[in-house]
Amino acid sequence: MGFKLVLNVLYTMGVALCFIVAYKMAVTHNYPVMVGAMIVGVIVIFMKLRLLKEVKDTKDAQQKK
Repeated sequence: MGFKLVLNVLYTMGVALCFIVAYKMAVTHNYPVMVGAMIVGVIVIFMKLRLLKEVKDTKDAQQKK
């Protein structure tokens, strides 16, 4: 469970970093890099949601036992 907590924190930091990069690139009018950062950010968000669902399912399975 500790690994999943660390992974969740890393995903959160990754999302924040991607959107900071996307904002900076929008300000400097470097749109291809901005779009790339946004796509990576969205992928990380989906991975984070999948991790949270997995943790929730594991917790529910443990409570039913």
